[in-house]
Amino acid sequence: MVRAEDVRIHTRTPWSLPGGGGTRARWTALTALGEADLPLAKLVEPHHDAVAILTDLGASAGDADAVWAVWAAEPPFAVLTARRTTGAWRLSGSKAFCSGATVASRALVSARTEDGSRLLSVDLASTGIAPDPDAQAWAGPGMARAGTVTLTFHDVAGEPVGGPGDYTGRPGFWWGAIGIAAIWLGGARGVAAPLEAAADRLDAHGRAHLGIVRAELDGLELLLDAVARRADRDGLGTSDVERLALVVRERAAAVVETVVARVGRALGPAPLAFDAGHADRVADLQVFVRQHHAERDAERLGSLALAQVPRRVHA
Repeated sequence: MVRAEDVRIHTRTPWSLPGGGGTRARWTALTALGEADLPLAKLVEPHHDAVAILTDLGASAGDADAVWAVWAAEPPFAVLTARRTTGAWRLSGSKAFCSGATVASRALVSARTEDGSRLLSVDLASTGIAPDPDAQAWAGPGMARAGTVTLTFHDVAGEPVGGPGDYTGRPGFWWGAIGIAAIWLGGARGVAAPLEAAADRLDAHGRAHLGIVRAELDGLELLLDAVARRADRDGLGTSDVERLALVVRERAAAVVETVVARVGRALGPAPLAFDAGHADRVADLQVFVRQHHAERDAERLGSLALAQVPRRVHA
């Protein structure tokens, strides 16, 4: 498991908020974390995302020593509901994909309410939060060190953060989505490292693979540079940022697939068989990149593009 002290090292110092002038520095830090340790990045990124969310929605992060998680996945097999009682909100049900549950001290969790999904802040030391004994345990090796579990909530107090739909309706939601793509870039760099280290021993075919890998990695980095400049320069609305985020994530997911495939074809089975660190990085990255919603995101991107294309008038 990722050590709590390693997470705290990266959460003690505040990061620039997306769009606040330091967006590229923020994404560069995420890329470096992803290259070094994907499960660690998986736990550090939500803390800084939570601070951005709280700022966007006018809430306080409270204790400066708190380590935050953000648990907003809503699969049909795990439903968390929130009901308002006299002067308080109470959470009941289950929440899947809770990464870092033993490391974080507070969490922003999404829950269903009568008015739609909304975000609430929860003290993870509260009575009534426990691992779900009936949930499937994490079985695969990829991202196993992130400590992802399903939790049950039994009448747990929560503090509302914004209103229904505010969490996903803000531009910051999509800036955060690009931050995840920056981590994927770091993971791809880590997977490419053995190929680059073997550069002087490669034959012509291996050098061709290396050239494609380098082009993919450099191209994604240039795209992140350009988008970061727009984030800090332009006051973009939610739909504009969503389109940019979907473009970056589509490109990043494709880069990951290309790098994993090209490194494997260039070097053969040896790194996966004999280099435990490389095998772990490949497994971690292949699980992490599945946060990209593939054709569903592509369809959404196509719909956004269609809405912006002027209709042609035919004679």
